[in-house]
Amino acid sequence: MRQKLIALLVVMLAGCLYPTLLLAIDTPTPTFVQAMVGAAQFSEDDLTFSEISTTDDTVTSDNDLSTMPYLGMAFQYPFHGENTQVGLDGSFLFGWRSKDTKVRAGSGQLAISIDSSLWLADLSVGLFVKHTFFNRWRAYAAVGPAIVFGDYSEDTDEEDSNSETNEKNNNSDSEFGVGAYARVGFDYRFAYNAYVGICVRGLKTNIAFDSAPDASSSLSGVQGFLTFSRHF
Repeated sequence: MRQKLIALLVVMLAGCLYPTLLLAIDTPTPTFVQAMVGAAQFSEDDLTFSEISTTDDTVTSDNDLSTMPYLGMAFQYPFHGENTQVGLDGSFLFGWRSKDTKVRAGSGQLAISIDSSLWLADLSVGLFVKHTFFNRWRAYAAVGPAIVFGDYSEDTDEEDSNSETNEKNNNSDSEFGVGAYARVGFDYRFAYNAYVGICVRGLKTNIAFDSAPDASSSLSGVQGFLTFSRHF
Protein backbone atom coordinates (compact mmCIF):
# COMPACT_ATOMS: atom_id res chain seq x y z
CA MET A 1 0.00 0.00 0.00
CA ARG A 2 2.80 2.40 0.90
CA GLN A 3 4.58 1.70 -2.40
CA LYS A 4 1.40 2.53 -4.32
CA LEU A 5 1.01 5.81 -2.43
CA ILE A 6 4.64 6.73 -3.11
CA ALA A 7 4.19 5.93 -6.80
CA LEU A 8 1.03 8.09 -6.89
CA LEU A 9 2.90 10.94 -5.21
CA VAL A 10 5.74 10.75 -7.75
CA VAL A 11 3.31 10.83 -10.68
CA MET A 12 1.38 13.76 -9.20
CA LEU A 13 4.58 15.69 -8.48
CA ALA A 14 5.81 15.08 -12.03
CA GLY A 15 2.49 16.31 -13.34
CA CYS A 16 2.75 19.52 -11.31
CA LEU A 17 6.35 20.29 -12.23
CA TYR A 18 6.64 18.89 -15.77
CA PRO A 19 3.21 18.53 -17.39
CA THR A 20 4.63 18.40 -20.92
CA LEU A 21 6.97 15.57 -19.91
CA LEU A 22 4.13 13.67 -18.26
CA LEU A 23 1.97 13.91 -21.38
CA ALA A 24 4.86 13.27 -23.80
CA ILE A 25 3.81 16.13 -26.11
CA ASP A 26 6.42 17.26 -28.63
CA THR A 27 5.00 20.75 -29.20
CA PRO A 28 4.61 22.58 -25.87
CA THR A 29 1.29 24.27 -25.17
CA PRO A 30 1.26 27.38 -22.95
CA THR A 31 0.62 26.42 -19.32
CA PHE A 32 -1.69 28.63 -17.27
CA VAL A 33 0.04 29.22 -13.92
CA GLN A 34 -1.78 30.67 -10.91
CA ALA A 35 -0.45 32.16 -7.68
CA MET A 36 -3.10 31.59 -4.99
CA VAL A 37 -3.59 33.48 -1.72
CA GLY A 38 -6.52 32.83 0.59
CA ALA A 39 -7.87 31.04 3.65
CA ALA A 40 -9.36 27.68 4.63
CA GLN A 41 -12.15 26.60 6.96
CA PHE A 42 -11.99 22.95 8.00
CA SER A 43 -14.43 20.99 10.15
CA GLU A 44 -14.02 22.28 13.70
CA ASP A 45 -14.06 18.90 15.48
CA ASP A 46 -11.32 17.50 13.24
CA LEU A 47 -8.87 20.28 14.12
CA THR A 48 -9.72 21.01 17.76
CA PHE A 49 -6.84 19.64 19.82
CA SER A 50 -7.18 18.84 23.54
CA GLU A 51 -4.50 18.97 26.22
CA ILE A 52 -5.03 17.40 29.67
CA SER A 53 -3.08 18.77 32.61
CA THR A 54 -0.44 16.41 33.99
CA THR A 55 -0.92 17.98 37.43
CA ASP A 56 -4.73 17.84 37.55
CA ASP A 57 -6.36 15.50 35.02
CA THR A 58 -9.70 17.27 35.45
CA VAL A 59 -8.30 20.37 33.75
CA THR A 60 -8.34 20.39 29.95
CA SER A 61 -7.70 22.98 27.27
CA ASP A 62 -9.09 22.94 23.74
CA ASN A 63 -7.33 24.63 20.83
CA ASP A 64 -9.44 25.21 17.71
CA LEU A 65 -7.11 25.47 14.69
CA SER A 66 -9.73 24.83 12.00
CA THR A 67 -9.35 28.26 10.35
CA MET A 68 -6.04 29.17 8.73
CA PRO A 69 -4.41 31.17 5.90
CA TYR A 70 -3.63 29.17 2.77
CA LEU A 71 -1.42 29.88 -0.24
CA GLY A 72 0.34 28.10 -3.09
CA MET A 73 0.62 27.59 -6.83
CA ALA A 74 -1.59 25.88 -9.41
CA PHE A 75 -1.36 25.14 -13.12
CA GLN A 76 -3.73 24.26 -15.95
CA TYR A 77 -2.35 22.48 -19.00
CA PRO A 78 -4.87 22.14 -21.87
CA PHE A 79 -5.08 18.96 -23.93
CA HIS A 80 -7.04 20.66 -26.69
CA GLY A 81 -9.54 23.42 -27.39
CA GLU A 82 -9.51 27.20 -27.69
CA ASN A 83 -12.60 28.91 -26.28
CA THR A 84 -13.49 25.70 -24.45
CA GLN A 85 -10.55 23.73 -23.09
CA VAL A 86 -10.10 20.41 -21.31
CA GLY A 87 -6.83 19.52 -19.66
CA LEU A 88 -4.70 18.78 -16.63
CA ASP A 89 -5.18 20.75 -13.41
CA GLY A 90 -2.69 20.57 -10.54
CA SER A 91 -1.67 22.48 -7.44
CA PHE A 92 0.60 22.56 -4.43
CA LEU A 93 -0.90 24.40 -1.44
CA PHE A 94 0.19 25.12 2.11
CA GLY A 95 -1.77 26.22 5.19
CA TRP A 96 -0.69 26.95 8.75
CA ARG A 97 -2.06 28.15 12.10
CA SER A 98 -0.52 28.85 15.50
CA LYS A 99 -2.21 29.74 18.77
CA ASP A 100 -1.24 30.52 22.36
CA THR A 101 -3.71 29.44 25.05
CA LYS A 102 -3.63 30.17 28.80
CA VAL A 103 -5.81 28.35 31.33
CA ARG A 104 -6.14 28.87 35.10
CA ALA A 105 -7.73 26.34 37.45
CA GLY A 106 -7.87 25.43 41.13
CA SER A 107 -8.83 28.96 42.24
CA GLY A 108 -6.03 30.31 40.10
CA GLN A 109 -3.35 28.14 41.69
CA LEU A 110 -2.71 26.15 38.50
CA ALA A 111 -1.62 28.07 35.38
CA ILE A 112 -1.29 26.26 32.05
CA SER A 113 0.22 27.87 28.96
CA ILE A 114 -0.01 26.05 25.62
CA ASP A 115 1.79 27.09 22.43
CA SER A 116 0.34 25.06 19.55
CA SER A 117 0.92 25.06 15.80
CA LEU A 118 -0.46 23.17 12.81
CA TRP A 119 0.54 23.05 9.16
CA LEU A 120 -1.04 21.26 6.21
CA ALA A 121 0.41 20.72 2.74
CA ASP A 122 -1.59 19.20 -0.10
CA LEU A 123 -0.63 18.15 -3.60
CA SER A 124 -3.34 17.50 -6.18
CA VAL A 125 -3.67 16.65 -9.87
CA GLY A 126 -6.96 16.34 -11.74
CA LEU A 127 -8.83 17.37 -14.87
CA PHE A 128 -10.33 20.76 -15.68
CA VAL A 129 -12.78 22.21 -18.17
CA LYS A 130 -12.63 25.93 -18.94
CA HIS A 131 -14.58 28.31 -21.17
CA THR A 132 -13.62 31.83 -22.31
CA PHE A 133 -16.25 34.57 -22.58
CA PHE A 134 -15.80 37.84 -24.50
CA ASN A 135 -12.03 37.17 -24.80
CA ARG A 136 -11.48 38.37 -21.22
CA TRP A 137 -13.47 36.21 -18.81
CA ARG A 138 -12.62 32.56 -18.10
CA ALA A 139 -14.72 30.22 -15.95
CA TYR A 140 -13.46 26.77 -15.00
CA ALA A 141 -14.10 23.69 -12.87
CA ALA A 142 -11.65 20.95 -11.85
CA VAL A 143 -11.72 17.71 -9.87
CA GLY A 144 -9.23 14.97 -8.98
CA PRO A 145 -7.24 13.12 -6.28
CA ALA A 146 -5.23 14.85 -3.55
CA ILE A 147 -2.46 13.89 -1.13
CA VAL A 148 -2.25 15.77 2.18
CA PHE A 149 0.48 15.98 4.83
CA GLY A 150 -0.21 17.45 8.28
CA ASP A 151 1.83 18.15 11.39
CA TYR A 152 0.62 19.34 14.80
CA SER A 153 2.93 20.31 17.67
CA GLU A 154 2.43 21.86 21.08
CA ASP A 155 4.59 23.05 23.99
CA THR A 156 2.93 23.04 27.41
CA ASP A 157 4.08 24.90 30.52
CA GLU A 158 2.28 24.10 33.81
CA GLU A 159 2.94 26.12 36.95
CA ASP A 160 1.42 25.02 40.27
CA SER A 161 1.76 27.71 42.93
CA ASN A 162 0.67 25.33 45.69
CA SER A 163 3.48 22.83 45.18
CA GLU A 164 5.77 25.45 43.60
CA THR A 165 6.44 23.18 40.64
CA ASN A 166 6.81 23.94 36.96
CA GLU A 167 6.45 21.24 34.33
CA LYS A 168 7.20 21.57 30.64
CA ASN A 169 5.99 19.06 28.03
CA ASN A 170 5.88 18.85 24.27
CA ASN A 171 3.79 16.76 21.92
CA SER A 172 3.69 16.27 18.17
CA ASP A 173 1.39 14.45 15.77
CA SER A 174 2.17 13.94 12.06
CA GLU A 175 -0.35 12.48 9.62
CA PHE A 176 -0.57 11.58 5.94
CA GLY A 177 -3.68 10.92 3.90
CA VAL A 178 -5.27 10.71 0.48
CA GLY A 179 -8.57 12.04 -0.77
CA ALA A 180 -10.12 14.24 -3.44
CA TYR A 181 -10.56 17.89 -4.31
CA ALA A 182 -12.84 19.98 -6.49
CA ARG A 183 -12.57 23.64 -7.37
CA VAL A 184 -14.44 26.24 -9.41
CA GLY A 185 -13.43 29.77 -10.28
CA PHE A 186 -13.08 32.48 -12.86
CA ASP A 187 -10.33 34.76 -14.15
CA TYR A 188 -10.41 38.21 -15.74
CA ARG A 189 -7.74 39.33 -18.21
CA PHE A 190 -6.94 42.95 -17.28
CA ALA A 191 -3.75 43.23 -19.40
CA TYR A 192 -1.82 41.23 -21.95
CA ASN A 193 -1.14 37.79 -20.46
CA ALA A 194 -2.18 38.98 -16.98
CA TYR A 195 -5.23 37.67 -15.11
CA VAL A 196 -6.82 38.16 -11.72
CA GLY A 197 -9.58 35.95 -10.34
CA ILE A 198 -11.13 34.04 -7.47
CA CYS A 199 -11.73 30.35 -6.86
CA VAL A 200 -13.35 28.11 -4.26
CA ARG A 201 -11.89 24.68 -3.50
CA GLY A 202 -13.32 21.80 -1.53
CA LEU A 203 -11.06 19.14 -0.01
CA LYS A 204 -11.79 15.82 1.70
CA THR A 205 -9.11 13.36 2.88
CA ASN A 206 -8.79 10.47 5.33
CA ILE A 207 -6.49 12.33 7.74
CA ALA A 208 -7.38 12.04 11.45
CA PHE A 209 -5.19 13.52 14.19
CA ASP A 210 -4.85 11.50 17.40
CA SER A 211 -4.54 14.73 19.40
CA ALA A 212 -8.04 15.79 18.32
CA PRO A 213 -10.29 13.46 20.37
CA ASP A 214 -13.54 14.39 18.60
CA ALA A 215 -12.07 14.06 15.09
CA SER A 216 -13.90 11.92 12.56
CA SER A 217 -12.20 9.47 10.22
CA SER A 218 -11.73 12.20 7.60
CA LEU A 219 -10.70 15.83 7.28
CA SER A 220 -12.83 18.06 5.08
CA GLY A 221 -12.86 21.77 4.42
CA VAL A 222 -13.47 24.66 2.05
CA GLN A 223 -10.80 27.05 0.78
CA GLY A 224 -11.21 30.42 -0.91
CA PHE A 225 -8.49 32.08 -2.99
CA LEU A 226 -7.61 35.24 -4.82
CA THR A 227 -5.58 34.23 -7.90
CA PHE A 228 -2.99 36.01 -10.05
CA SER A 229 -2.23 34.19 -13.29
CA ARG A 230 -0.46 34.20 -16.64
CA HIS A 231 0.58 31.81 -19.42
CA PHE A 232 4.10 30.39 -19.54
